[in-house]
Amino acid sequence: MKLRVLLASALLLPACAARRASPPPSAEPTSAPVSAPAPASEPPSAPVATAPPAPEPASPPVAALPPAPEFTVAPPTALQRETGPIGTRHPILFQRAAKDGRWLIACQAREDTNGDGKLEVIFGRHGDTFGDRLAPYLFLEPGEGERLDDFLAADPTGRYLVVVRGGSLRLLDTYTRADTELSPPESIPESTAPSTSLPVSFSRDGQRLLLVTLSGPEKQATASVLHLSDGTRREVPHGPGLLGHASLDPEGRWVRFGVVTQDTDGDGQLTWPRALTSLSSRYCRGPIMSYSNHGQEGDTATWLLRRVDGGPLVPAEGVLQPLGDALLRQGEQGEVFVEHASGQRTEWVPASCRANVLHVDAAREQVLVACTAQGNALELHGAQVHQPLGISSGYAGQPTPSRAPPRLFTVTPASPDGEGPSTSNQSVVDLETRTVHPMRGEVLYTEGTRLLVQREAGRENQGRHLWFVDTATGERRELGKQRGYGLAAAGRFIFAEGLLVDMSTGSLVKKVPEDVQTLDTQGRMVLDRFALSRTVPLGPLQWTPAVRSR
Repeated sequence: MKLRVLLASALLLPACAARRASPPPSAEPTSAPVSAPAPASEPPSAPVATAPPAPEPASPPVAALPPAPEFTVAPPTALQRETGPIGTRHPILFQRAAKDGRWLIACQAREDTNGDGKLEVIFGRHGDTFGDRLAPYLFLEPGEGERLDDFLAADPTGRYLVVVRGGSLRLLDTYTRADTELSPPESIPESTAPSTSLPVSFSRDGQRLLLVTLSGPEKQATASVLHLSDGTRREVPHGPGLLGHASLDPEGRWVRFGVVTQDTDGDGQLTWPRALTSLSSRYCRGPIMSYSNHGQEGDTATWLLRRVDGGPLVPAEGVLQPLGDALLRQGEQGEVFVEHASGQRTEWVPASCRANVLHVDAAREQVLVACTAQGNALELHGAQVHQPLGISSGYAGQPTPSRAPPRLFTVTPASPDGEGPSTSNQSVVDLETRTVHPMRGEVLYTEGTRLLVQREAGRENQGRHLWFVDTATGERRELGKQRGYGLAAAGRFIFAEGLLVDMSTGSLVKKVPEDVQTLDTQGRMVLDRFALSRTVPLGPLQWTPAVRSR
């Protein structure tokens, strides 16, 4: 079985300040600490009473940004129309690009910062680099680009970028080229350490932006949500304690806070927990081959939730996921229920299942669970759904990559011979029709009812072969033999380990001998020239069309 290591960036904001510890007011509820937000992998825990704390004054919307234009599609920029060199002939490290190719971020070393008389950058094993210092550059068209202090985030639609330039935090609208200051210098939390979260996060539709800023002589952190369609801002209070983490729910309705309210390590001050790790800084990070964690230092964090539009702080313990204004929770006996804003509860999964929740399908108001009381039997449950699927799960993995919340969810059935699960024999659950489809291979990507499956060939024709499958029509087609590693998706194009596929037709576009760093909706690729070298390659980068014009 081939092992893939998927690294998820840790989302722990650093302590924005340290304060002398004082007992928290009794009016504000606290909860036992839980791990950072990855509900699918956390064990079930008991729901915590959510009695509202003493009322806090509402934060009325305050004008913070000039009104932004409505979300309209602007004409393509030069980078979309032209294919020219991106960057200079110096060491260059690709970081991020828009799915439509409108912008690209890369780090380059253009100065001999270590004084050895040459420009060279060497990769370390933990994402670190050695040699001359890399700096981020923004490319809105081919050329030398614009140097930045830092690149923090892009919204999921690819329209907005959050960067640091001239020391200030700025919002760039890549459709209109508007440039707005979000936060002045000295008010931006540090966010380059290995295990820190960014002080910004977007909603899935790109219309809301959570922003954490520092203020006052003690540099206390506060969180606000900006509505980018009209430029208004609303503060979302985190309650008493030291704010160390704030992130916006993908739907933009809830903020998840991590706060420290007690001096649990006894050093006389409140300190946000810091992971002890060999992972490199986030700033211009290179490829990660390995890293290790060695625990953490600092105080114990408490996790809380609050609706953006107001309401009490709610302990996050036992919360699986927000559902609109309600919360999906799991009790200590394994029951899963929806807790409404009114306090009313609607049970979805009975305690007798002792559910391991694999996936929350918010669009269809159901959850996919493995009932551990029944040998990990897979079942779909909701307010109106209670359906066994007839198979047992070997283990709960991460959702298969897709552009949107998936219709097909990949599961690895338990092996009938007792040797344990194997990804070479996966199935998909159709969450719309509530049916199971065996794939006889490893699922690499899903989009609607279409998916790409990798199958190992027999002894006479060894190797990995890619298949296109459509569960709605029953179509199955072999696309070719794969090589290398890597997966990239943009629009209808998917690059999967050496093969470029058009998912709209289920056909092979071309074989790609190199690995790919990114792909855009036109089918253009930025090829990966790292190979096995430990030296950062020289620029410039180049968008390579899938099919060259005559």
